[in-house]
Amino acid sequence: MKTKHGGDAHDDDVDGVDAVAAGLAAEYAAAVAAIAAAEAQAMSVLARAQAVGLERVAEIPRSAGREAELPLRALAAELGACARQPDRSVQRRMNDAHTLVTRFAASFEALAAGAVSVGHVRAIVEHGVKLTDPEVRAAFETEALERAASTTPGRLGPQLARLVEQVQPTTFAERHKVARESRGVWVRDVEDGMTELLLRGPAVPVHGIHDMITHIARDVLNTAHAAQTADAAEAADAAEVEGEDAAEAEGDGVPVDSRTLDQVRADVLMEMVLTHRIDTETGEGLGDGHGGLASIRATVNVTVPALALAGVTDDPAELVGRTPIDLDTARILAKSVPGWERVLADPITGGVLAVDRYTRSADLTRYLRVRDPHCRFPGCRMPTHRCDIDHGQDFALGGATDHRNLCALCRRHHVLKGETPWRVKHHPGGVIEWISPGGLHYTDTPPPVTIGFVPDLEDAPF
Repeated sequence: MKTKHGGDAHDDDVDGVDAVAAGLAAEYAAAVAAIAAAEAQAMSVLARAQAVGLERVAEIPRSAGREAELPLRALAAELGACARQPDRSVQRRMNDAHTLVTRFAASFEALAAGAVSVGHVRAIVEHGVKLTDPEVRAAFETEALERAASTTPGRLGPQLARLVEQVQPTTFAERHKVARESRGVWVRDVEDGMTELLLRGPAVPVHGIHDMITHIARDVLNTAHAAQTADAAEAADAAEVEGEDAAEAEGDGVPVDSRTLDQVRADVLMEMVLTHRIDTETGEGLGDGHGGLASIRATVNVTVPALALAGVTDDPAELVGRTPIDLDTARILAKSVPGWERVLADPITGGVLAVDRYTRSADLTRYLRVRDPHCRFPGCRMPTHRCDIDHGQDFALGGATDHRNLCALCRRHHVLKGETPWRVKHHPGGVIEWISPGGLHYTDTPPPVTIGFVPDLEDAPF
C-alpha cells in the first residue's frame, strides 16, 4: 500500500488510520485520568485535615483572637514537613480542598473519576465560589461540568466567567467594590536568578500602567532608532565627501538597541519605581536590564562565592533565602550597601568559623544572620531580616543567649513553636531538630556559606 505522497505506508496505518498514534493518545488520556484521581485523593486528605483543624478551632474560646488559627497551622506544618512542602502552601491547599469537597462535591467526584482535570476544577471553583446561593451554585456547577467535558481549562475559564455573570444575583458594580479589597502586590522567584512581580488591582489603572510603560518603551526605542538612522546618514554623507565606502561607514555610529518591546517595558518599570525618574530621550539607566540597581537601599543579604568574587569562577551569587542572582548584580549591590561582613568558612564543610565586620554591630547577631539565611523551620524561606531570633530553650527557664541556643524563626513559625505542641532541639553546628505533634522528627541543617555581604541592620528588631 502506498501513501498519497508515494511512500510506503506504516504497517500500523490501516485505511488511513494511524493505530500507533491512537494507542498513544489512549494511553496518555488514561495516565491523565489517573493523575486526576490521585490529585482527588490528596485533596480528600487535605479536606479532612481542614475539617479536623476547624473542629479544634471551634473548641477554642473566641477571646483567643488570632491564636484560634494555631490548630490549623500546626496541622499544616505536620502535613507539609512529612511531604517536604511549605506549610503555608499546605494550609492554603487545605482550605481550597475543603471548599471543593464541601461546596463543589460534583466537581470533586468528577475529578476522582478522571472525567476532568485539576485545571478544569480550579476554573469551576474560581468562578463558582462567587455564587453564595447553594441552588444557584449547583445549577452553575452542572452546566460547568458539561462544558468541561468538551474543552480545555484555558477555554473553560472565559465561558464560566460569562456564565457566572448570567446567574449572579448582585450587580457587577457591587461585586467589583468587594473585589477591590483583594488588591495587592506579590513576588515569585523563578529560574535563573529571575523574579516575577505580580500586581492585582482594578482593571483600568493596571491597564493604564501597562499602557504608560508601553508608550515610554516605544519612545525609547524610536529615539534610539532615530539616532541610529541620523548617525548612519551623517556617516554616509561624510564618507561620500571623503570618497569612502558609505556602506562601511554606516556601521561605525550609534550602537543598535536590539532589545524587544517587552524587555524595554520591564527596564522602564524597574527604573521608574526604583529611581522615580526616566529619560526617554537618552534611555539613561535602561540599557542593561539591571533597572536602577544602584538606587536600591532595601534590606538585602547577598552571599557571593569567594572565587567568583575574585573572577576565577562563574558560580552565581545568592539573594540569601530567596534565589540565585548574577554576579554583576551582586557586585552592584555590594558597592551600594553601607556595611558588609566577611565570613570565614571551613573549606571542607562550608560551616561558618568566624565573622568580622567593619561597621559597629553585635557579633552574635551578625553571626546568626550569616548562619541562618532564612527561617529554620523545614522548608521555610522567609529571609532572616524578616525573622525573629528565638531562644530554643526559653531564656526565663535558663536558656543561654548564644549561637547554640538561638536561631532565626519567622513570626509564623515562632508562634507555632511557642503556642503548639511542636518542639525544637538544638544540635552542634547549628543543626535544628523539629519534633512534630505526631511524633515525627525533621532536621534542618544550615547551608554552607562562603562570603556574605550583609547591610547595616542596627535597627532590626532582634
